[in-house]
Amino acid sequence: MRIAVIGIGGVGGIVSSALKKAEDSLVLVCRGETANVIKEKGLSVSSDVLGDRVINPALVSSDPKEIGIVDAAIICCKTYSIDSVIDSYRDIIGEDTLVVPLQNGVTAAEDIKERLKGAGQVADGYIYCLSNIESPGVIVNRGEMLRIGIGFSDGRKNERAEELVRLLNDGGLPSVCGGAEIKTALWEKYIMMCGNSSAFIYFDCATGGIQESPERLDFLKGVYNELKNVARADGADVRETIPDEYMAAFMKNPPESMSSLYRDIKQGKKDTEFEAIIGGGVRLAEKLGVSVPLMDKVYKKLG
Repeated sequence: MRIAVIGIGGVGGIVSSALKKAEDSLVLVCRGETANVIKEKGLSVSSDVLGDRVINPALVSSDPKEIGIVDAAIICCKTYSIDSVIDSYRDIIGEDTLVVPLQNGVTAAEDIKERLKGAGQVADGYIYCLSNIESPGVIVNRGEMLRIGIGFSDGRKNERAEELVRLLNDGGLPSVCGGAEIKTALWEKYIMMCGNSSAFIYFDCATGGIQESPERLDFLKGVYNELKNVARADGADVRETIPDEYMAAFMKNPPESMSSLYRDIKQGKKDTEFEAIIGGGVRLAEKLGVSVPLMDKVYKKLG
């Protein structure tokens, strides 16, 4: 199966490393210095779960004509880049190409379907990971929180999705292929990611600064609860115990870890996912009539 990973940042890098055994049919879609480094030295990934790996893909390119139609396309760009990425690479997506979005949030699949206008087989997807770019072509993944889910909310089966999940599992990245329950799984991922980012942004610190403060931990749990209520109002059957589970998981994260959203804000990047992740949650809560006072505070701080 010919697989294209589009966007070789923290997420794209760790996914690519899990496909090490399939690198002879792997296409890494990137450009500039990242592409040059990977062509010369391979993609280097250091992971607490997967270990240290160098991936030498079959092709490194940003040219759709050179890439051609692929069997699966894993979309690893930021939410604010979805439209431009799909417009740039729609020609590598055939009628049966499996398209897997791994963006933060709960609407990426619908956004991509609308942009593709019927092309491809667009799945829902999510990933839990704490990864970042150390330098072009060098990715670091820390902590034990690493897993992927792929599925179709209408419950249909897809052989390419099942094969991709098998390859990821063979590469050491825990992965599941789901069905109608994918909406709940997407929400559960969003609750954790948005909750953590909210605390990082509001208190302007990494994980350790939250872990050492009972008041900040209470704030974090409160945001988890607010998001749980929004998810249920949206029809997702998330567990009542989600806030407690996520608090326990958060306490196991490395003190220096942080979400990619908070990292981008700290680095002063012009484009971030703040509006899509924090703003999107606040707007959806308002639409569904759910009170989210803690998230309101986060949004007003930077919004």
